[in-house]
Amino acid sequence: MKFNPHNRKLLMLSSIESYYSAIAMIPDGSRRAEQVMARNAIAVALSSWADNQQEVAEVLGRDRSTIAHMLLGHEDNLQFWDGYADLHKMAVMIVDNRLSASSKADKLASITNKIHILEQEAALLRNELNSIPTPQ
Repeated sequence: MKFNPHNRKLLMLSSIESYYSAIAMIPDGSRRAEQVMARNAIAVALSSWADNQQEVAEVLGRDRSTIAHMLLGHEDNLQFWDGYADLHKMAVMIVDNRLSASSKADKLASITNKIHILEQEAALLRNELNSIPTPQ
């Protein structure tokens, strides 16, 4: 189930804040290795919930091509960049936890609404059936 884009953006921003708090880092947008590593990890985690790379770029304050570059290097980063895999695991856990809970709530609300509509339709059909004269 897809989110309202505004709600998804708010959830992504909240996930970013939780992630940086969990890893005890203040994002500063620099090119220092620990900043780049942390930013790459959260970007990749967010990309699985975003409609496109531009959406991730906007919440991280980066260019879309930078996000594309992060995604392309992800597998190598997991294998060769010491500490990246742990950061990525943390980012995925936080992002998935935050966004899947909301996704489930949205899905439940949608299903509940469909059930309500179907119950109303069933009541109308029962009334129609009850109003049909029975042959004697």
